[in-house]
Amino acid sequence: MRYFVTVEDREYSVEIDGAAMSVDGVPVAAELASLPGTDRRHLRMDDRSVSLFGRLQPDGWLVELEGRGFVVRVEDERARHIRDLASAAAPLETHREVRAPMPGLIVKVEVEVGQEVEQGDGLIVMEAMKMENELRADSSATVREVRVEPGQTVNRDDLLVVLE
Repeated sequence: MRYFVTVEDREYSVEIDGAAMSVDGVPVAAELASLPGTDRRHLRMDDRSVSLFGRLQPDGWLVELEGRGFVVRVEDERARHIRDLASAAAPLETHREVRAPMPGLIVKVEVEVGQEVEQGDGLIVMEAMKMENELRADSSATVREVRVEPGQTVNRDDLLVVLE
């Protein structure tokens, strides 16, 4: 089975065939185990062993590793093909909403209405689970609305920014 794993702006192709695994065509020895009833995971990959925390969110996995937070998205080959077929037939979106991936505190608003942003540009910095997470633009756009300000607390799925 083939998976597409996106961490920040980098996509990896992961193939699993029984116990064999490769990442971007390079064979790796990896094992992921969880501690039942917790968000704690243990990852062994080649000669390295790390503990991490992983929680499933609406837009992917929120992973904390060595004090840094990442949103990790995993999509299998079949789901990607179906999504590509559906998006080819769907009308082009005129706006996109950036929503809070979890409850937290808005630390910094990095954009203003009318500002042009490129893929990967920072939009909002929010603190959640004692970590600062930067929410970034997923493509080039113009900021249509900013719905939050520094110091504001937000709940999961609250609307933060509207892009067009």
